[in-house]
Amino acid sequence: MYSIVGLGFNIIGGTDHQHFCNDSAIYVTKIKEEGPAALNGRLKEQDQILAINGRELCNLTHQEAVEIFRNSGDEVTLLVLKKIKTKNNQIDVSGFSPLVLAALGITVLAMFVYVKYRRRL
Repeated sequence: MYSIVGLGFNIIGGTDHQHFCNDSAIYVTKIKEEGPAALNGRLKEQDQILAINGRELCNLTHQEAVEIFRNSGDEVTLLVLKKIKTKNNQIDVSGFSPLVLAALGITVLAMFVYVKYRRRL
């Protein structure tokens, strides 16, 4: 019998330990067999973790991110940006595309209205 310590996955990233050039985001590098993440089955290697228990993981060093994971408690909620493979075997980011497209559309529309009517304001 053994006890499970941690969430069952390894991470890489942070402002001081970038996984990709000019990208300080936190990524899953390994899912540990029989760990909580493997048993849950939803988290995959190369997924980007945006937040844990509502705390965003932006602009943190690797060690700061590790400490947040270590102190996350027994019940954990992760906000994850999934990576999926396309037909060409290239990695594509999904998950927020409808939301991002809607926000982009609203922003473009707002800028158009502002430019058109700014002289009248």
